[in-house]
Amino acid sequence: MVRISAALLLLATVGGCSRASHDTDADEAAIRELVRQTAAANNAADTLAWVALFDEGAVYMAPGMPEVTGRDGLMDVAAAGFGPYAAAVKITPIEIEVLGDWAFARSHVSGSVTPRAGGDPIVVDSKQLVLYRRQLDGSWKIARLIMNSNS
Repeated sequence: MVRISAALLLLATVGGCSRASHDTDADEAAIRELVRQTAAANNAADTLAWVALFDEGAVYMAPGMPEVTGRDGLMDVAAAGFGPYAAAVKITPIEIEVLGDWAFARSHVSGSVTPRAGGDPIVVDSKQLVLYRRQLDGSWKIARLIMNSNS
């Protein structure tokens, strides 16, 4: 019991130091900007811009697909989605929490994707949980993106 309490105290102290050394308002603003850039890259079908938002070891978990890890896999995912579809989506953060060098955003994604070959737009109504990791240069990148549909 003493070891567990000491370990928890150490984690709380380390976490507190890391958290105190950063401006959480600026971190939250940086996360909001990443959310904006994510929607913009989707809407522009910009594969390189979208993949650049992710951490080197990122994991992407979309419904009905196996998880994708790393930037090479993300390039494949983006090419498969951006090629056949034109997106018009909005990502609305509902909750953002910064916890030291990690942060998360719970968001609602709405809009539509339209097949480039023709056809009716497909309504997008989903939720996502995105974990962000602070990089060595102080910037933020997507470390994990988990989403599923509301319908």
